[in-house]
Amino acid sequence: MFLKTFPRAARKFAEWLAIVVCLLLWTPTTNAVEFELLDLGGDRHRLSDFRGKWVVINFWATWCGPCLKEIPELITFQSRYRSEVVVVGVNFENTPLADVKEFVASSGINYLVLRIGKEPLIPFEPLKGLPSTFLVSPKAEYLDVVVGAVTVAELEDLIVQHRGRTAHSAETV
Repeated sequence: MFLKTFPRAARKFAEWLAIVVCLLLWTPTTNAVEFELLDLGGDRHRLSDFRGKWVVINFWATWCGPCLKEIPELITFQSRYRSEVVVVGVNFENTPLADVKEFVASSGINYLVLRIGKEPLIPFEPLKGLPSTFLVSPKAEYLDVVVGAVTVAELEDLIVQHRGRTAHSAETV
């Protein structure tokens, strides 16, 4: 009887252990990649340019309905927390540059918009959907991700939730 149950118990333990290992390996809180992308004017920006501030990296596209819904939220968040947080929109599409510029201007976007590069931005990509919003700490630690449209309140909650986990944090968020 014991020999019959041991293989099943061992198999269940191995399955459980595999799940735990996968979750530990995928869980955010790894150092963010140092990426460099071009903005709509052709200037280069690096993630390290924003060290010392919280960074909200939002992957979006002009054809994405939920992306369009969250743009006013990102605009408000950037306006409200400009001194402690940098919102970076990464335009994740192959739309002509002139069309993206026109869209950004007509939408009143007040945060930095970068164009996606040729190489994936690990650990952010591959994306699980659009929009995808990532939180990076002032020490360049990748902390969290939200797939789907975000609100100002959700972004505030994310920073409050992770503030205690980082040595340098925004004081007013």
